[in-house]
Amino acid sequence: MKVLFLCTANSARSLLAEAIMRQFADPEDVIASAGTAPAQINPAVISTLSAMNIDTSGLRAKHLDELADSRFDYVISLCDRARHECQSDYSGSQFIAWDFPDPASNNDSQAFQRTAQELSERIRMFLLIQRKRAGQAHLFNRPEELFKVLADPLRLTMICILASGTERCVCDLVELTGMSQPKVSRHLAQLRDYGLLLDRKDQRWVYYRLNPALPDWMKKVIAATADYNPQLAVAQHSACVTNATPEEEV
Repeated sequence: MKVLFLCTANSARSLLAEAIMRQFADPEDVIASAGTAPAQINPAVISTLSAMNIDTSGLRAKHLDELADSRFDYVISLCDRARHECQSDYSGSQFIAWDFPDPASNNDSQAFQRTAQELSERIRMFLLIQRKRAGQAHLFNRPEELFKVLADPLRLTMICILASGTERCVCDLVELTGMSQPKVSRHLAQLRDYGLLLDRKDQRWVYYRLNPALPDWMKKVIAATADYNPQLAVAQHSACVTNATPEEEV
């Protein structure tokens, strides 16, 4: 897998992402970063990565032209300007937009550390999905597939319920949607397999939440749908159905 991180200056966010993904990616993966108007690497990048025990050797800001002959499987932009300037140039790659605020423009002393932690979480989730779904179609940068999945009323309703960020167990969603547990569980498994949801098992209960590694445009579509159609997010309170058995939650 070959991944390119883009940011205009290639001096902070994209370099953090490059180094962090190298730390977690497989040895054969190729990870790079570049910018359309590269500047000098921000010293806080090195100090932040060093504090996280992440290798910074060879890390440098570079112009996108240096990678003109390279083809990438995934191109991930980390600022709106890079997305607008570069998306059309990578029509042959899966282009993903992650819009992270520039830590260099933040007076908070913890800005770089916070950005690195958020990138680390997003990157690890991205890699987890790629490894679990190797060779399978996924929803990243596939608008037509996302809308096909959300065309089912039950799946759309459950996605809108989960858009609030609250983790829900299967029994919650059964009660909120009024559908049978086998049907709810089947559709939740499909949403998980598409990469829209993540699940977590805690003793007898299985909990679901939106995948935080979804591209920002998908998150915005889901959030806007839930905001403008509150009837889909039926209720915001529910207790677990205590008579459910572990086998029913899958």
